[in-house]
Amino acid sequence: MGNSPEYRNTLDWLSFEPQNLGVQCCSFVGIVESGVHEFQNLNLRFSLSPGERNINMPQNFQPTYNNGGPQQLPPAVSREDPSKGISPDMRARSFLDEQYITQQNTSYYQSCVTPYADAVTSYLEENDLDDKYEIYQAALSWTWVSDETLNGVDEKWLTPTEFLDETPAYSSNPDYGEPVSDCEEQANTLASLLIASGEYNESTVRVAIGKVDFGNVSGGHAWVEVYEDGEWFPLDPTEGPYYDDDNCSIVSADVSDIDYDEYLESTYPAVRVWYYYNDKYFMEVGKQNGDVPAFWDEQPESYPN
Repeated sequence: MGNSPEYRNTLDWLSFEPQNLGVQCCSFVGIVESGVHEFQNLNLRFSLSPGERNINMPQNFQPTYNNGGPQQLPPAVSREDPSKGISPDMRARSFLDEQYITQQNTSYYQSCVTPYADAVTSYLEENDLDDKYEIYQAALSWTWVSDETLNGVDEKWLTPTEFLDETPAYSSNPDYGEPVSDCEEQANTLASLLIASGEYNESTVRVAIGKVDFGNVSGGHAWVEVYEDGEWFPLDPTEGPYYDDDNCSIVSADVSDIDYDEYLESTYPAVRVWYYYNDKYFMEVGKQNGDVPAFWDEQPESYPN
């Protein structure tokens, strides 16, 4: 995989897996310099009040993710030893690579949003998910589980079909019978479900890849943005339960007070966005991006300036 011309470049990943209750999210950091993009990926769990509810999120943007067999990673990923110096409630692991994003491999990311897959439409039907609110509540029930626990490797990506149909039966799944994953699977699957439901289309829902800053930790993240009434606002499907690797237990989360449009008004701590994508469009922020809708240049007002 690493020898493939398409994936011979490297990525920067940073993973945080804190041990407290709270929101979950996954991250992917990129620094654009001379066409080379360095990324950090972080797994962290944050616990904050509404509008700041992200202090204990597990975060992890993983470029492959499959228990049943090896899957190709967009970038080749190399790993470093776990980093030290994180606050007592967090455990950090640093993964260093770098990647040069090319038109040749952007399609990999787009292939991870699959609104027309049978597994996606079946999930909507079998769970009687009739609208965006029910879809988001279903997404908030997904349990965050690290790749190390689920797949026995540092980084893997799954398609929505693999996430929804296959992870429930993984022998390594600590929430057996339910879909589990890190953040990028959750973001890609939520975007797929929202498009498949007809609530949005490829112009009005997208996955965001960027950097977030929760005060005591910062790093890359993947989340979803939707466009309504002339503006974007973020959804973070990783605010539900998570598996604590250190204590070998699932930590529950009360998501009943999380409104669908919570981050329409409340601040979401996105520092910068590098990429937006779905199955139809891929956009590098700040660049000329061909056929993407003009309003994709806009970003949520809830992001700090």
